[in-house]
Amino acid sequence: MKMLKLSNRIDANRKKTSFASILNNPFSLNVSGLIAVILALLMVSATQGLQLSAFTTKTPRVTKFTTKGPSASSMNHEATTSIYRFNATNGITCILMQVDGLIGIKYRNKLGEDVEADLYMPDTPQLSGECVESNMEILTMDFRGFRLSMTFKKSSGGEGWYINLFELTYSSSNSLFEHPDRPGLNVKLTSPVHQPMFFPTPVGKSYVCDKEKTVIMYAPQDSGDQSGHIARLYLRDLHMQSFMFKESGKWGPSFHCSATGSYRDETAPLAVGTALAIAVLLTISGYGGWRYFKIKKVQYGSME
Repeated sequence: MKMLKLSNRIDANRKKTSFASILNNPFSLNVSGLIAVILALLMVSATQGLQLSAFTTKTPRVTKFTTKGPSASSMNHEATTSIYRFNATNGITCILMQVDGLIGIKYRNKLGEDVEADLYMPDTPQLSGECVESNMEILTMDFRGFRLSMTFKKSSGGEGWYINLFELTYSSSNSLFEHPDRPGLNVKLTSPVHQPMFFPTPVGKSYVCDKEKTVIMYAPQDSGDQSGHIARLYLRDLHMQSFMFKESGKWGPSFHCSATGSYRDETAPLAVGTALAIAVLLTISGYGGWRYFKIKKVQYGSME
């Protein structure tokens, strides 16, 4: 019985000593646990930046067209895509594009109904453009009375390129449109000004995307009545590059689009995760300091 009481007293003394040591050193509370939390936050942030596209559950949109109609010329190309190559005055390729494209144009007929007409991007349009300036290039396609123009620009730092503007011009009297309400109207449609960066890609690399991309073009606000004309440019199996200036005229390394339709930038998630970890660390340190001085004050009061 005496041995049992002695054992209980020893256990009680150990608990008191352990509790007292914790009070005297509050920073020892869950230090390993706090470090694990900070490391977990960093790993979660990095994982979101690197593997966001792998965990997306977004299903691809089913469009009204599948592939381009077969033709004698398109059968010579890989699958159903068309290749467009524009060379500078020195003969070196500056813009290269491969795509399966369709233009859907909505317009108003004489009955006041909004109807739609479809136009495939051809294999051999008349190509023109500009590759003179170092920070801007233009590719223009003329086919069947339509003109599709794309303006490429470099980013402010010169490290990336993107399409700044899409523009489609035509006449409402084109044979593609049946009974338009305003024949003879010169229509000009452009991509929205609030979305000035399409398909941003590092300079020297080619943009690759097997997902369908859609660009909507409207009439500018100062153009007056355009009789309800709106165009949608559908781009599938897209592969393109600007600012090439390579004598070989071959594609640069591929820069793939993400599954969500936007390009991956891993800098922002990593920066957010680092800032969050620092904030957590500062909060924990502040709490530990506050508790340390509070306990010291309580101990000093107890001694008095």
